Parts: sequence; structure tokens; C-alpha cells
Amino acid sequence: MEKEILKYIEKYQTIIVHRHKEPDLDAFGSQLGLYEVIKENYPNKNVYVVGDLNRYPYDIQMDEISDETYQGALAFILDTSVDYLVSDERYKLAESLIIFDHHLNETNLTPNLFYHQTNRISCSEMVAEFAIKNGLKINLNAAKYMFAGIIGDSGRFQYINHETGPHALYISSELMKHPIDIKELYNFLYLEPLERRLVKNKFADFNLSPNNVAYRFNTNEMIKASGLEFASVSRGMVNGMAGIKEVPIWANFSENDEGKVIAELRSRDIPIVDIAKKYGGGGHLLACGATLKSFDEAKKMIEDLDERIVEHGKNTKDNL
Repeated sequence: MEKEILKYIEKYQTIIVHRHKEPDLDAFGSQLGLYEVIKENYPNKNVYVVGDLNRYPYDIQMDEISDETYQGALAFILDTSVDYLVSDERYKLAESLIIFDHHLNETNLTPNLFYHQTNRISCSEMVAEFAIKNGLKINLNAAKYMFAGIIGDSGRFQYINHETGPHALYISSELMKHPIDIKELYNFLYLEPLERRLVKNKFADFNLSPNNVAYRFNTNEMIKASGLEFASVSRGMVNGMAGIKEVPIWANFSENDEGKVIAELRSRDIPIVDIAKKYGGGGHLLACGATLKSFDEAKKMIEDLDERIVEHGKNTKDNL
């Protein structure tokens, strides 16, 4: 399929790259990586990146473009394949659409091409693979963006296994042929001002279900009072419950401005993505999420996660 994608890129003069809302490292990394690869190899093409912004280790901005720019254009959607997660729905105005995604969900869109590789740890890895297979030049910016995406979705390489690891490490080694400043990336991930850390500590407590699902509820009022960005609480706080021997599954539920509750689910080794899908979400086998109607629905999800622990025989301390 890589050759078919390249033909579309060569055909279109205007190319617009989208990704999912509330972008993480992989959403940014794949989007900006593809942008840089296209611009590096086809400098005369008009290439744009669009969508909402979030914290990112590198100084970047999204493009502000008119609806008319989409006329006769090629649009990409990266790191998601479902319509309600795409940042900027104007991809519908483009003449052609290509999706890159590595999540376990099927798409509810009708793209011209659906580049779907669920055995890849990140979408950034897919973009790098596309470039390498087509002999396209990868510049330093593209390399550092895509490397950051791999670092993000692999959990700093904690989530790779014998199936995903060899390819992820191979692509990373290719990207590392460029002088990527890894310390800069890891400083972004781990260093923060004292004031921010003290605010985040307010979200450190959590509850336990009968079989040790760790969870917490963050109301919209609570998030706004903290002064933190929504994503810093929603996705950013979920792993505050990780690394506890007695807790095999943990979940963070955060209420947004529309009154919806964003569920971020994580598991050490018990598959949970089917539970996320049950509630209209999806993602990775052990790291996934969904948008819920209310905290009452979140409580039902916790019951399902609690039962999943029982199903896998990990409901007692002796089994952990």
C-alpha cells in the first residue's frame, strides 16, 4: 500500500494533514513527521497541518487555512480512524482521503486508502516505515518528531513485545541516525515547575473497586480550578495509579466542558480494549479510552473492568 499512497502524494498539489483531538506525542509526531517528509521530498507542494494544540516538546504551530484550500486537495488523517476523534472535520471537503492508523478499531469513514497496521506500536512508526520503503528522505525535524511519537506510544519502550519490538526498534535505529536530542525530549516528559507539580499532587488520590481497579473522577469544576490543561489531567494523570502491585487495571475519568466524561483506561497485562469499544471507544489492547455520557456510565465501566480482573483470576493478592 505504501506505493499507492505515494502515487496520491505525487498526484496532488495541496495536501492537508489531520490527526486526532487532544494530541499526544504520537498524534503530533506522525502528523508533523509526514508533513516534513512530504515537504522535504516535494518542496513545491502546498502542505498544511491542522488541528487543536496541546503541550509538545518542540516549538510548532498549526496552520490556519480557509475552506477553499480543501477544494481539489488530498487530506490525511493520522493516529485515528473514527470521525468523532478527528481534529477539524473539514477533511470532508477534500477530494481524496487517506488514513494511517495502528489502533484496533475499524474505521467508520470511507477513505480512498486505509493504511491500517495494528502490529505497529505507533502511527509515527508507520509514517517512518512509509518513508523508508519509498526511499524518501527523512530530515532531522521529521526524525525527531517521529522518534518522539514512538517513545510516547511505546511507553518509553515499556509496551513493546516480541511481535512489535523488533520493528519499532529497527525504525527507531533508523531515525537515530540523525542527531536527535533525546535529553531534550525526556526533559519535556519528566521535568516540570514545582508549582505545576504541587497542583498535580491534588489529583494523586484514587479509589479502589472491590477487585482493585484503581480509579478517580475529575469534575470539570475541579479541572478548571487547578489551572491545568484538560489533557494534563485526563491523559496526564492516569498513570499516577500505575506501578502498584495490587492494581492490575486503572482508570481516570475527566469531565470536559460539554459535560462528557473522557475515560482513560490502562492495564498491566489484562486485555481491556473490548471494554472501551463497548462504550464507543477503542485504542490499544492495554491502553485505551472512550467518551462517556456521565459519571454514572463511568461507574458501569468500572464494574466491567472489575469483572475483567475476576475473569483473569487476578482478584486476590495471592494471584498478583
